[in-house]
Amino acid sequence: MKPIILPDHIRRPSGSCKTICVTACLTALGIPVDAFQSTSTRKNVTAYHGVIRRHGFALRSRKSSIPRNASVGRARRVIASFNDPIGTVYIVRVQGHLLLVDDRGATIVDTAPRQRDRRQVVEIHAVWSK
Repeated sequence: MKPIILPDHIRRPSGSCKTICVTACLTALGIPVDAFQSTSTRKNVTAYHGVIRRHGFALRSRKSSIPRNASVGRARRVIASFNDPIGTVYIVRVQGHLLLVDDRGATIVDTAPRQRDRRQVVEIHAVWSK
């Protein structure tokens, strides 16, 4: 599915927000943009995990499978060697940003692309349909 890219972050007085990069990743998975109110809150920075699970996807951390302090470029090479089910995509979180990568390590969605991606991986999750 084609990702929907918001023109700007939506921030609410309560502290919740719907960010550009997370919304693009969720819509690329096939989750409609109007199916969720926020992608993060003050108390739950990863509120998008619940959104993904509520819409029929399984979410599993793969952080322990990549080297410590790995960059996105290094993580792409490791992702290509995983034995996850066919069609698995990976949500990679770096400081203040989220991107979606396929099972070969190629970018599906990145609203802030880099030529050489040296951003340090904070989290990485495998996502597949239940």
